[in-house]
Amino acid sequence: MKERMRAEQFSADLPSIVQSRVGEQMQKLEAKLVAEFREIGARAVTESTNALSDQLGTRIEMLERVSSEQSRTLMYLRDSSKVANQKVSQVVDSIENSLAAAVPGFKLEPIPRREELPSFVHPQFQVEAPKKTVVKAETQEVTETDHSGRVAFCPSCTSRKIRRTTRQGLFENFLRLFFIAPFRCRACRHKFYRF
Repeated sequence: MKERMRAEQFSADLPSIVQSRVGEQMQKLEAKLVAEFREIGARAVTESTNALSDQLGTRIEMLERVSSEQSRTLMYLRDSSKVANQKVSQVVDSIENSLAAAVPGFKLEPIPRREELPSFVHPQFQVEAPKKTVVKAETQEVTETDHSGRVAFCPSCTSRKIRRTTRQGLFENFLRLFFIAPFRCRACRHKFYRF
């Protein structure tokens, strides 16, 4: 009877015992996993920072080498330009002396300084001023008026040979709301707007 009661109590207590033991094991396992994940994360961060610092160090060394090579090249170019300038000035002086000996009173003009030289602009980037043609209008007083009673002449060349032209685009159709029409001069082909 005692054993039966003990077995019944054990069977009744068994789920709580199993649950408490499993809970303890799960908590231990959770704590162990969290600690391992923290270690893995810290290791990954240190390894990645080490790799990045190594890469940055090699790139910085390469950039320093390139900059020192560029400065060395610039120094060489400056020195070679000085030597070339001296040689050219010696050749020009010798030519001037020989010509001065052959032709009395001969002397070359001095070379202008860099500030005095005109600035050079590549032909591709030069902006040409638009060529303007002068149109001569008749020498008459502007006394004629159009059908609206206003003086009708071109504002560019003052010619009275103007005509109304067709509207093109949204802008000119928008000007219709304000009773402004496009006109074109037949002499200089200038387009203008008026009431």
